[in-house]
Amino acid sequence: MSKYNLLDCTLRDGGYIVNWDFEEQNIKNIAQGMVEAKMDYVEIGYLNNRPYKTGSSIFNNIEQISSFIPKDRKNCMLLAMADVTQFTPSDLTPYTGNSIDGIRVVFYKRQVREAMIMCKAIQKSGYKLLVQPMVTIDYSMDEYSVLAEEIAKLSPYSVAIVDSFGYMVKEDFRQYFRVLDNCLSPQTKIGFHSHNNMQLAFITAQDILDYQTSRDLIIDASLYGMGRGAGNLNTELIANYYNTLLGYKYDISLILKLVSDYIMPIAKTHTWGYSPYMFLTGYYHCHPNFAAYLLEKHDISVSDFEQFIKTIPTEMLTKCTKPYVEELYQKFIGSI
Repeated sequence: MSKYNLLDCTLRDGGYIVNWDFEEQNIKNIAQGMVEAKMDYVEIGYLNNRPYKTGSSIFNNIEQISSFIPKDRKNCMLLAMADVTQFTPSDLTPYTGNSIDGIRVVFYKRQVREAMIMCKAIQKSGYKLLVQPMVTIDYSMDEYSVLAEEIAKLSPYSVAIVDSFGYMVKEDFRQYFRVLDNCLSPQTKIGFHSHNNMQLAFITAQDILDYQTSRDLIIDASLYGMGRGAGNLNTELIANYYNTLLGYKYDISLILKLVSDYIMPIAKTHTWGYSPYMFLTGYYHCHPNFAAYLLEKHDISVSDFEQFIKTIPTEMLTKCTKPYVEELYQKFIGSI
């Protein structure tokens, strides 16, 4: 691994678009293609203890993933993500070297205790531990310092700064980076996972590649920016920027072939990426599902959607369920 590294999360984060139904051979081909393109990390999918569906990139045990792992991993590390509410320590099996190399643990601020238990179990099982606290900007600097100190006790492989709602600017990243940099072991890598609600993902990623630090860094991206709502940083864009800035490493032609063969066909029938609605969720610092859930059922103008957002109670901005959105919308309609 070099100082600056890219992680492709198409098969996991992009899965929101197709309910993780990529088809078996496509999962294998995308994973193989990313390895051949010299990607540093590839996230194969989610770990979830619900029944497995053929062709899905959601797996209910680690062994299921082994058939999707390229025979020659080259220098690429293969990962899966585990949500602490969907995959538990009892679901883990010991590391064998035949499946994934590491597990990314994702959790909200209210789930830190459960997350630490899961993190310890992952390390005990022999996997590399990558820690992914969601909605980083939800933490005050003091709260984040406490979290960083707790995570540092584990000496994880990496910890990510996560822009879940797509409105973090460069200085936000640097503030949280400094907290982690001061707490974590020098060997622990720091990552960045972004969403593109305000078209800031590529700008911030460029700044990270320019950032002067002795610490190894990891930047998340997905092919064609495939991901829920506003989507993610585009793998092809950041890989090309890396090549331009730091010297040739990633095979852009092969990455674009993966986009053409596997992602563009999906884009013909599914939608993701920047929109004024997603911009507004970023602008008002609220969960993007307020837009996604509302637009599933209702035709609402951008102007009216902005007025709707203003009715969301402050304490509910980062909490979002379909029934709540519908209830709030009906109140909004009744008031105009």
